[in-house]
Amino acid sequence: MDETERERFWCRDCGRANYPDESSSPDNPLCPGCGSEMKPLRELTKTERGSLAFQDWSEEVTAAGKWGPSPGGAVADLGCDRSMIDKLAERRILEKSVYDRDGIYVVMISDRSIKKAKENKAKRGKWTDSGED
Repeated sequence: MDETERERFWCRDCGRANYPDESSSPDNPLCPGCGSEMKPLRELTKTERGSLAFQDWSEEVTAAGKWGPSPGGAVADLGCDRSMIDKLAERRILEKSVYDRDGIYVVMISDRSIKKAKENKAKRGKWTDSGED
C-alpha cells in the first residue's frame, strides 16, 4: 500500500507521527521504531498536535530543499551583517522559511540560496546574479 493511502499514527514514546509497522494489526498499530502502541492523530493532546505541526513543517522545508541554518548561521556562512540577511531575504536572494505557531518561532535560510549568494559574491563581487559575466 502506498504511504499516501496509509494513515499515520502517533507514538508517545518516540514523540512523533509515523506509519505503523506493516506487520502490526490495524486494530493495534505499533511504532516501527520502538514497537510501542500508537494512537490515532485525532486523539493527540494540544502539545502533541504542536509537535506534529512542527515536524510536518520541518519535513516540508526539507522536501522543498529549503533546509539550512538560522539567520545567525547564515551571517556566519556569508560573513555579513545580520541586517544584510534580512535584506537579501526580502529581495528573495536568500530563501527564508518561517515557522510561527503556538509561541514557537523558527526562521531558516536555505543552504542552497546561501551557496548561490556566495558564488555570486565570489564571481561578481555582489550577492545577486546579474547574468553578466
